[in-house]
Amino acid sequence: MKRIICVIAAALMLLCTACSASAAGTDTDALPPGGQSLQQLHLSDARQKLCGVWVPYFICDRLFASDDAQTCAGNVRSYLQELQVFGVNTVFLHVCAFGESIYPSAYYPQSPTVHGLNALQIFREACEDAGMALHVWLNPLRLQTKAYMEEQRGDAELVTWFTNSALRKTHLSEWDGRYYLNPAADSTRSFLAGVISELIETYHPAGVHIDDYFYPTVEPAFDSADYSASGSKDLAAWRRQNITALLKTMYQAVHTADKNAVFSISPQGNLLQNYDTLYADVAAWCAAGDCCDLLIPQIYFGYRNELCPFAETVEEWMLLPRADSVQMAVGLAAYKVGEEDNFAGDGSREWISEPGLLARQTAEILGEPEFCGAVWYHSDALLGLSAQERDALIRTVLEK
Repeated sequence: MKRIICVIAAALMLLCTACSASAAGTDTDALPPGGQSLQQLHLSDARQKLCGVWVPYFICDRLFASDDAQTCAGNVRSYLQELQVFGVNTVFLHVCAFGESIYPSAYYPQSPTVHGLNALQIFREACEDAGMALHVWLNPLRLQTKAYMEEQRGDAELVTWFTNSALRKTHLSEWDGRYYLNPAADSTRSFLAGVISELIETYHPAGVHIDDYFYPTVEPAFDSADYSASGSKDLAAWRRQNITALLKTMYQAVHTADKNAVFSISPQGNLLQNYDTLYADVAAWCAAGDCCDLLIPQIYFGYRNELCPFAETVEEWMLLPRADSVQMAVGLAAYKVGEEDNFAGDGSREWISEPGLLARQTAEILGEPEFCGAVWYHSDALLGLSAQERDALIRTVLEK
């Protein structure tokens, strides 16, 4: 019965996607084919599965707590060595979380947490020395609060947009005290294309990665003026079209700068939530082949999660038709090990009561030919596993 439900859910998603695509129209001829292969994921051995880890901004803050470049470089190298014990071969580094970068940029003001150091360059060199692929990770739309942005200085393009009231009104959106790049604006697509070109041409990462922060709300008031001006009759379809257009632009920018670089996305694990509340038409992205090279859904659920049980959710993603150029890995929740999962219903204590759960999920994903690998969130959680959980996970990776 569960399999039937999964098939029906996937079919409904595809039907919605087809209707959306029909209404919005397509524009695929202008975009180059991706054709990414395992070799182009920059793994040292094409037979090797992707074993990745997300390194979020708050970990970067700690690694760069000193203003001494040599000290910070030592911190990063030691950190990467610890991760390699788990078989990690790919690092997704958070280089821009809130509209501030950890590297000098013409587009973003630099985050004060890295004390003026080029943290991305330090990570790049350390990953290269360690033989690990480095993907730069952006939050594409989310910025800072109004009070925080009022304190920013410099000539970065985003600062100019904010300090000029006319530009701010055109290029930025505000919701619940926080600013966002306007998802409907052509300027947002141009801005992010420039960010990507700057990153790839300067630092030559293996890829560019974005996560699941798209529309911050379902409320019509967020973008009522832009929606009214668009002439569209369906707010949800219009928002999905905006996000898909944004991804196509970013995909094209990545491949224009480096035809072998990978553009990857990590949407939420719940397909319907992606579609209905974030306006992320994941099924369309999978099928089109011109929105991304690699999808890494965040399947952060236990097997007994009442809403999205792990096995059934994995199957839903496997059922999505994919273009030949689109690879898929799975994001796994290292941070939940040993913790209560308050949104899992009767499965809320599964991560506490069932040792080796993360290792079991990892084994299933690495053993599934449909997936090119697994990515753990996040790196500190991985390193903080108990000895029992750590040993089980390491054995799993070594066996695969």
